[in-house]
Amino acid sequence: MKPTIKNIQPYVAEAPVQAIQQAYHLDHIARLSANENVYGASPKVYEALQQLNQDVLNYYPDGNANDLRQALSQLTGIAAEKFLFGNGADELISLISRVFLTSDSNIVIQAPTFGAYRTEANIEGAEVRAIPVFEQNGHTDFSGMLDAIDEKTSLVWLVNPNNPTGVFEPVTDIENFLNQLPPDVVLVVDEAYYDFVNNQKATALPLLATHDNLIVVRTLSKAYGLANLRIGWLATNEAIHRDINAIRAPYNLSSYQIAGGVAAIEDQDYLQKVVAGIQDERTKWLAVLDSLNVPYYVSDTNFLWFKVADAKRLGEQLLSQGVQVNSRLNPQWIRIAIGLPEDNLLAQKITSKYIHTAAQ
Repeated sequence: MKPTIKNIQPYVAEAPVQAIQQAYHLDHIARLSANENVYGASPKVYEALQQLNQDVLNYYPDGNANDLRQALSQLTGIAAEKFLFGNGADELISLISRVFLTSDSNIVIQAPTFGAYRTEANIEGAEVRAIPVFEQNGHTDFSGMLDAIDEKTSLVWLVNPNNPTGVFEPVTDIENFLNQLPPDVVLVVDEAYYDFVNNQKATALPLLATHDNLIVVRTLSKAYGLANLRIGWLATNEAIHRDINAIRAPYNLSSYQIAGGVAAIEDQDYLQKVVAGIQDERTKWLAVLDSLNVPYYVSDTNFLWFKVADAKRLGEQLLSQGVQVNSRLNPQWIRIAIGLPEDNLLAQKITSKYIHTAAQ
């Protein structure tokens, strides 16, 4: 066994909805713990899946995912050959780490941020250098990240907007940061929550034209509502593309993933309706947090990150009344996804009562 594996703890999945309902005698659970899209996927996705012939099951899928590749090219304006696909963005994170990291290298990340980057670095035996975000507003300390880079740095991971803080960094700031990176250090911009940003120029994709040390990663799990289909994609330059593709497992997307992904991408009208609904509910949530005088970071995602006296206690109170959130990330900070209007109202009511009680 690799020595680096021994200290890694397995991911602990949350209790199933049915188990929670039985434990708390509840008829309804609002699952707002994993940043999922509560509005679901486009109806056209279900139609596309139903139209697949049953005889596809005994044949391998298109290993190049050509239909999905063309759909993304049409949407983004990026050349089709620049894309690579993964079984969720998680597989792509693993592949990138495998290509670039060794026991003699290090990565630089934000703190807090998505945990997969640290896990994959640990597997490869690489050092992790985590630079805290600015406490007052949650923005990335780009200068601190630059200072952490040395001759052994292979990757810099930047989640934009960040998870769990929800904070968005302007692309101009990312470009300035990228311009200062050594050319042999690769910047990976993870744009899992890009679609929720109220800014049409929120993506770093245009920077691919001028920077060879850039990878942009996206997922269809969030705004597109395809978390269960597990579809991730990345875009990068030819050399990096070749190296990652060389270790990618063949046929890593099924015909169902490809067909569902194409249908979702092509239904931009539905996507915009979902995003508009979430942005509207996000505005209401932030107004509630303001009224409660609760510290929070301004979110550009489909979730919120705010500070309380005891995250575990509030999480338990929410769960006991049918609202499942993530209270495991920090003792004082809680992350809650934006749900349907009625579920948001319930969560806001419980949170308000908790805040007022804690203040007494």
